[in-house]
Amino acid sequence: MKILLIWPVPDPEIRILMKELTNAGHEIVYWVGYHNVSHFTPKGAIFHDHYDAWDGKPAEALKDAAFPPPPSSLIEKLYRTESIVLSMMDKRYDTAPVNERKHVYYSMLSYWSGVLDTIKPDAIVFAIVPHTVYNYILYELARLRGLPTSCFEDTYVASRLLSYDNFWEGNDELRHALKLASDAKISDLPGDLQTYLKRYSKTEAQPPYMAQQRAVSAGWGLFRHRVAIARAGLLSGRTFILAWGFFKRLFVHNLAREYKKVASVLDISRPYVYFPLNMQPERSTSPQGGVFQDQILVAETVAASLPEGWKLVIKEHPSQWWLRGKTRYSSARYRGYYQRLARIPKTVLVDTFTNTFDLTKGARAVVVVTGTPGWEAILRNIPVIVFGIPWYRDCPGITRVENVDECKAALARVELGELRPTANGVIAFLKAIDEVSIRAFIHDLVGQTENISEAESYRNIALKLNTALRVNE
Repeated sequence: MKILLIWPVPDPEIRILMKELTNAGHEIVYWVGYHNVSHFTPKGAIFHDHYDAWDGKPAEALKDAAFPPPPSSLIEKLYRTESIVLSMMDKRYDTAPVNERKHVYYSMLSYWSGVLDTIKPDAIVFAIVPHTVYNYILYELARLRGLPTSCFEDTYVASRLLSYDNFWEGNDELRHALKLASDAKISDLPGDLQTYLKRYSKTEAQPPYMAQQRAVSAGWGLFRHRVAIARAGLLSGRTFILAWGFFKRLFVHNLAREYKKVASVLDISRPYVYFPLNMQPERSTSPQGGVFQDQILVAETVAASLPEGWKLVIKEHPSQWWLRGKTRYSSARYRGYYQRLARIPKTVLVDTFTNTFDLTKGARAVVVVTGTPGWEAILRNIPVIVFGIPWYRDCPGITRVENVDECKAALARVELGELRPTANGVIAFLKAIDEVSIRAFIHDLVGQTENISEAESYRNIALKLNTALRVNE
């Protein structure tokens, strides 16, 4: 099969994946990757730098191609894609006005339609759920044309990686395995999953990516970051400009100051639903949240669904102030964002560094778009309502909703004690995960935590891909 490969990681071990695919008789005709490993491009394949693609620049081999603008008929078929893309552009196109974003989208639609017409791939392989504008556009174009697609998602559960033919629909193999695992006991789980379950259901252990973010973005990590900026300023002769910008930000309105004004102390004597916000912009909300990447819409929907006397408790994600723009306003967190949340009836915002495990344990239910707190609540048998499509979407005992009526019905079941994950349901789900997942990772923190080498990870991914591609031959 002719494969268009979207695998933008800097790992030299990417050559293992390419070799395994080639040895299985497949031909990689186009590869989007990192420049530092471009020399691994298979003979005859077109290489396209990931960041060039993200900027809307063509591959060097196609720089002189004159692809026609997209017709209105194609644009109209992809209106949902356009809506998601415009929000997805909060990353890398943060300051671009909506009309500029739309034209960038149309240009990418033209280019990737032209690429598909030119190279005529038989399948498209994505490293992870596509979420960096160009690859999401390509994904939806492939679905529109009926081209087979594959992508992956880290679960952060003992190095288990899920694969999807269609990430919107999830994993059919997982759902089938879950039916067969309904009577599973903890002793049926392999040792590493037993250890995982005992650790993460009974302690306040953070996922590895949160520990990394905290290490580099708070405390001494933040201090070292600022020292590095100061040193770079000295070397470049821009010390005064950088220092002026830093001190200026100390006295201007920002996210932290706005949040502090509207945050209050939680009255734990009243029943509440806990809604921890997702960090944005990220794939966890765009595309995996759909329209609910607008988390204010989620809060409004839940607040309108609450039983009498209940409150909605909202907490900002700590990473929102650690990564990228820190506490500066952005398209994802614009001026007045927290004030809008605070104005929603029956809503309380609490300090962003309030212990999320305490809030989860005291909640009648946890509401998420897709986030890790939803999975943490499941492990503690707390009712969970999701608006997006997290990797744990099929775990027994959770409910996915899309509107006030569905959310109101779910919360009514919570109030009656009818909606609650069980230990047996979690065990069955983990058993199913073990049956169908891959011992591999996309995010390198998983490998560092579970002691799986990148080489082993790529070999396991290639084995799964070769199996999936044979089905579509």
